Amino acid sequence: MVQASFLGVVPQTKEHMKKLFPFLILALMTVSTGWAQTDNDYKDLLTMFVGEKYEKCLYKAEGYTIDEKTKKDPLPYLFMSRCFYEMSKRDEYKVKYPNAFKDAMKYISKYGSKDKEKKYLAEYEDYFGQIRAAAIAEAETMMDTQKYSKAKQLYDQLLDIDPNDAGAQLMMGIVFNLLKAKKESEVAIGKAKVILSEKKAGTTKEQLGLLKYALTMHATNLAGTSKDAAKEWLDWGMEYFPEDKEYKVTYDTIVG
Repeated sequence: MVQASFLGVVPQTKEHMKKLFPFLILALMTVSTGWAQTDNDYKDLLTMFVGEKYEKCLYKAEGYTIDEKTKKDPLPYLFMSRCFYEMSKRDEYKVKYPNAFKDAMKYISKYGSKDKEKKYLAEYEDYFGQIRAAAIAEAETMMDTQKYSKAKQLYDQLLDIDPNDAGAQLMMGIVFNLLKAKKESEVAIGKAKVILSEKKAGTTKEQLGLLKYALTMHATNLAGTSKDAAKEWLDWGMEYFPEDKEYKVTYDTIVG
C-alpha cells in the first residue's frame, strides 16, 4: 500500500495509480507554469515605446512586473529601463522624474537577474550599448569626483547585465580598495583575473573600452610595488588590444 498522498488522494492499488497518473502530470504542469517565463512578446510595450509614449509604457510594464503570471519575464524590466533612459535625456521629464537615469540602471540590473540565458542581448544590442556607455561615463565621473560608492553601484549593475564584463569586475576591485575594503577588493580582482585568464571577457565596444581603462589604472597602481604584477595584467590586455597604439604606449611606459 502506498501511504504518500498528493492533492489529498491516497492511491491504494496499481489501478488507482494508473487512473491518477494523468491528473498528477497536469498538477505538476500547472505548478511549473508559476516558475517558468511566459511566451509573451510584449508587442503592446514595443508599440508604446516606439510611439514615444514613455509614461504609458512605463506604467504598463510595471504592471507586468507585479503580476504573478509575468513578474519573472525579463522584457518588462527591460522596457522599464528603456523608458527611464529615454526620459532621462528629455527636459520635459526632468522635474517629474529627476532620477530617471538611476532608475534606468536599476531596471536594467533587474532585467539581468531575470534573463540568465541572455536571451535578448542580441535583439536589443543597440540599447545595451547605449546604457553601458552612459553608465561607464557616469561611473568615470564618480571616480574623478571621488564618489566611490556611487561608482561601485554602477559597476555592480554592469555586472548584473553581464557577469563576464571583466572591466567592470576589475573596477569593482579598484573601487573596493579605494573604499578601504581590502577583502572585498581581493575577491573582486580575483574574479577579474579568472575571467581574463579563461578568456571569457565580454567584447562589445563599450566593454573593451572599460577594460582598457581598468587595466591601465590597475597596472599603474601596481607598478610602484611590483612591475611583474603590473606586466601580468597588461599582458592579458594584449589579448584584446594587440593593435592599440595607446595601450602599447602604456605597456612600454609601465613595463619598460
